[in-house]
Order: sequence, then C-alpha cells, then structure tokens
Amino acid sequence: MKRDWKFWHWDHVGVCIATALLASVIGLVSLNLSMFNPVEQAFENFHMTDVYYEMSRSENIEMNNDIVLVDMVELHDRGEIGQVIQQINSCHPKVLSVDLIFYKEGDDVLANAILLGAIDEAEEPIVFSSKLVDYDEEKNLFKTLIPSFFAPMGDYCFAYGNVLQDHEGGIIREYTLAQKYNDQTMYSLAYQTACIYTGETPREQDINERLIVYGDTDFPVINFRDVSKYASLLKDKIVLLGTFSNEEDAHFTPLGKMPGMKLQAYSILSYIQNRNIKDMPVWFSLILAFVLCYLSAWVNYWIPRIWPKVDSYITSAYYFLLAALLVWVSFLSFMHLQYNVNLLYPLAGIALIETARPLYEDSIRLIYNKWHWKILKRSIYLDEES
Repeated sequence: MKRDWKFWHWDHVGVCIATALLASVIGLVSLNLSMFNPVEQAFENFHMTDVYYEMSRSENIEMNNDIVLVDMVELHDRGEIGQVIQQINSCHPKVLSVDLIFYKEGDDVLANAILLGAIDEAEEPIVFSSKLVDYDEEKNLFKTLIPSFFAPMGDYCFAYGNVLQDHEGGIIREYTLAQKYNDQTMYSLAYQTACIYTGETPREQDINERLIVYGDTDFPVINFRDVSKYASLLKDKIVLLGTFSNEEDAHFTPLGKMPGMKLQAYSILSYIQNRNIKDMPVWFSLILAFVLCYLSAWVNYWIPRIWPKVDSYITSAYYFLLAALLVWVSFLSFMHLQYNVNLLYPLAGIALIETARPLYEDSIRLIYNKWHWKILKRSIYLDEES
C-alpha cells in the first residue's frame, strides 16, 4: 500500500507512549532492585549544568577581580592568625570573610588577646563563619549555633558556613541565603559577605536555594606571608581567609574536589553577578520530550524506507546531531539567558525511542493478528500485511 508523507499519525503518538512506558519500567526497576542502585545514584549525581561548566571552562579561564583568597593552612597559633587579620585590614579590603571557627577559648590568653585585638581594631567589616547543627525537620529550623568562642564578647557578625548537599559526600551545586535558627534568621557566609560588598541589606527572599555557577572564572590565591606584598590586590575587594589545601575542608563539586573557601567564593560571586538561574519546570521538559520523540518517530520511520542500505548510519547521525544541538542550545540558554533547560526527559526519550519502536510495532501486529481490529488496519506499521 502506498503511503504519503503525512506528518501527523497516531502511530507516532503510540511510539511516544511506548517510550514513556519503557522509561517508567526502567525507572521503577532501578528504584526497587538494589542491583541497580549504582545506576540510580549515577542519574541523581548527574546534571547538565556539570557539562555546561566543563564547556565554559574549555576557553581561557579569567581571574576574578572581586574576590581574593588568602591561604593560612600552615598557621595554627591564634596570635599569628590575628597578625594576618591585622595585615589584611591594613590593605583596606571592602569586606573580610573569615572561613574559620575558633571553637574553644583555650589556655593561650595572649594569643586570644592578639586575635581579638586585631578583630576589634579593624576598620572594615568582618564576617565570621559559624555552624548550624541539630536540625528539626518538623519545625524546619536548626536548634544549635556553633560560633567562635568570642561571640559573647562583642557585637560581631556571624554567618553560617554550612554547605548544601543531598547526602554526605554528595556533589555541591547550590547554596542557601538564609536558615532559621530557633526564632532567629541566620544568613549564609556567602550571602552576608556579598551583601556587605554590594551595599545591600540581607533579607529573606522567595528563592532561598540558589545555583552555584562554576563558570569560566577562577580566583587569585595568595599565601598569608605575602599579604603585604599584594596589598593593592586586596584593596576594596572581598578577601576570604581560610585553609586552601586542607583535605578536611574539601568538598565534591562539578569541577572536582574543591577547598571550602573556594566553594564560598563561587557562591559569593554567583550572588553578586545576579546569577539566579531559573530551572525549566518538569511539565515543560516533558512536553519538549514528547515533541522530540514524535519528531524522531516520524523521521526514523522514513529513513529506512528512503535509504535502506545506509539507514543505520543516517539514524545514528540524526540522533547524534539532535543531542548535540540540544546540549548546545541549552548551554547558550544557561550562559546567556540564565535559564537551565531540563534535558533529562528529552535525552532519555530520544535514547529509548529506537528500543520502544520495535516493541510498539510488534504489539500492533500481535493485536491485529489476534483480534483484527479495523482501526489498526490504518497503522503505518502494517504496510507489509495490507
């Protein structure tokens, strides 16, 4: 029977439905069988933004002009740390963010006095890190705050340095602006520091969880011994003081393992640059997946009939180019429009459609041969039997 090139046909919808059912079965199997847990975890840990960061960093990486990191991993004496803080303050940064917690007062009274003296004499604002613990899921708040020992001794600015991750050891992709600590609102180290730098007043916002944009930017890192040498570099900048090469304060990110204070630097920069990335809703991603699956069902029904000898090569080329185009357009959308296209469902759909198509075709023929439903007579997959 001769068929025309009519684009709209219910068989293409049927192939899309078969693809969705196949994807659902695979999803249910991966959720309920322990042997597929690694697969499930791999999907959970993969985000297209990770690919975008790698793509953006394939070009020349530029050093950021707003944030400088000072590494004091070799220092343990509080008196010496106080001297470093004093040297940094003498360079007149816009704000100093101390990514350290001085837990107990200890017995070295002189070292504590030097540290507090450097802090109290500072003319520029200083933000000190603290830690929120004892999270109450029912009340959605933290019950305990762990600041440095000198918190009760003056009016110091403390912000929490907690990182946001789905599970212990997970990849960190987001940061928060604020958290509840009993009846108070605590702001994150990144948000508090960014607000001081930009002159904003920190406040609770509708979108509390923000994407950390690990773009094509890196940050200058100087050793604590060279602070005076690079005084001009620190002037009017955000200075982060912490440990840059301490394995205990390293976290997994899309760019690999990263020091905690560099993670804070990317979070600060993401807010300063107003990089509030909007995520594509799931329903829109599903519509996009359906459209692409429908298009693929139509295109790849005709490819074997037009080019039967090289259909496998053309089909492979089609899916490769389609996936590459999707990723490239999504990358441009992410970098220039600050919109994150959810490619999970579209990519899963076009990956499974050629597996679902034979299942659908066999089902149509099996049902027609057994029950002879007249409506199935119109199926494009019964050409040979019509």
